[in-house]
Amino acid sequence: MLRLLFLLMGGPALRAGWPYLTGLGLLCAGASAGILMDLLQHGSLSFPLHVLGVFLAVEGLAEAMSAIYSPAGIAWPPLMKSAGLMLFGLLVFIAPHDSSLCFSLVFALIFLLDGGFRVISCSLMRCRRWTRKFSLGCAEILFSLLIAIHWPLAPHVIVPLCFALLLAGWGINLLFMGAQIHALPENTSVTALPLFTRKGLRAPHGLNYEHPPLQAGHASVPLNVYIWTPLGSGDVAGRRPWFDRWVAAIDHRGEVSTGHTSLEMGEELYISLYPVDDVSRSLRGFLQTLCAKEEFDVEGCLLPSLESEIKRWCRPDKRLVLTHYNQAALRNYWRANATDTRYNLTSRNCSTSVMQALDVATEGLLGEKGLKGLWVLLNPDFWLLSLVRSRAEGMTWTPGLVMDYCILLRRVLETQQRTSRYRKIIHRLRVELLGARMVVRSLLR
Repeated sequence: MLRLLFLLMGGPALRAGWPYLTGLGLLCAGASAGILMDLLQHGSLSFPLHVLGVFLAVEGLAEAMSAIYSPAGIAWPPLMKSAGLMLFGLLVFIAPHDSSLCFSLVFALIFLLDGGFRVISCSLMRCRRWTRKFSLGCAEILFSLLIAIHWPLAPHVIVPLCFALLLAGWGINLLFMGAQIHALPENTSVTALPLFTRKGLRAPHGLNYEHPPLQAGHASVPLNVYIWTPLGSGDVAGRRPWFDRWVAAIDHRGEVSTGHTSLEMGEELYISLYPVDDVSRSLRGFLQTLCAKEEFDVEGCLLPSLESEIKRWCRPDKRLVLTHYNQAALRNYWRANATDTRYNLTSRNCSTSVMQALDVATEGLLGEKGLKGLWVLLNPDFWLLSLVRSRAEGMTWTPGLVMDYCILLRRVLETQQRTSRYRKIIHRLRVELLGARMVVRSLLR
């Protein structure tokens, strides 16, 4: 989550606010220590959980008001989302925190799912540092089992301990990040920092370019992301909802359809990476090529335009547009890296190439507001965006994940500041109450 936040904040905003990042890191570390001390003394953590419940309920109310007073009429999907937020907030608030049994089971399920995902993805793809990630996944599964059997810690200890560990991790990352940001040279992408380069499917590449600050206003041409979904690009036999959307689809001949992703910036830039010799389309051959290491790279090529791609294959299923992005940085990045056409089905495929260019283009979009951009932490869509990105970085980017990421990214970028949103909602409620008061007075007269 912090890496995504720093990416969208950008270097200039982070350099200007690095003392605040350091202070926030100290605050998180102090809060973690305070929770541990409170846990040793009282063995409960009701107050932070109550705050979480109130925040979720207020956020759900804000979503409901926005959905009800939408200019296009009542928006039912956001309204259902708001109902879920308010319900979960109510459950958090009224749950018996003395035992914390239900919350310990929730945490056990979260660790089990996350650990299982790490183990499966690392076993299939053998990415960089896969043994470390595999061990971390096994540790998460073991931890989930210990939580479920209530040994060696009781349920009322698990929830405070998880909160303390989470805050401690944030605090340590913020302290390291503050020092690294302070030393970051001008016109350098934040992705060159160790927090970004020490993770990922393989060693970092494509950082040898000049990344100027983001210019105000819309770019001269929109940035288009085209998605060919696995379902739309193949004659699929049967449905596997999770696998079809985010990984690949299998047609009636048993061949694998992975879909495709490309990015377009007017007539100047088109990123659409293909292998020169097509990879095996059988399921067994497809699984054998899932290895992210450099020795499994093959020769790739770039198609010149969308029109040529449509003639060669078919039209994309989805087009996602960004009108405000760092056009100069993207141009510099592609000028320096367009000749690198190595292809790897796992770590250098069409989707990873598009996502690296998209990161260059969108870096710093939240930083235009300065530190006010940190209000995005109160936006549930940002947490969903972070979840999609973490799943993709733990496995690999696919057309389905790129599509979900772009949809959520546009929603996050288009959302106004949460403070102004709450102010508008309070003003709307005040107007409604004043109107109701005037009606009651006129009836009483």
